[in-house]
Amino acid sequence: MALKRRQKISPSFSMSSMTDLIFLLLIFFMITSTMVSPNAIKVLLPQGSEQTSAKPMARVIIDKDLNYYGAFGNEDEMPLTMDELTPFLQEYHG
Repeated sequence: MALKRRQKISPSFSMSSMTDLIFLLLIFFMITSTMVSPNAIKVLLPQGSEQTSAKPMARVIIDKDLNYYGAFGNEDEMPLTMDELTPFLQEYHG
């Protein structure tokens, strides 16, 4: 009596069908996420009565010889001493 030999199933796994499924899910979620509108509350913000202007920036430059220079906005730098530095910055802040 001859026994039939079973054919062994190959342990290899084909990833091509898995990548197709992943891309299909990716496209599905990209399309459905654009169709969903978020539930947002419409808020009426108050209008400002005055236009605020930005202050020019204060720049302090210290070179390698520890010389201090300061300027407001796009002005040219003027040399400062260590004692003049604090009033210079207070003028900008005040």
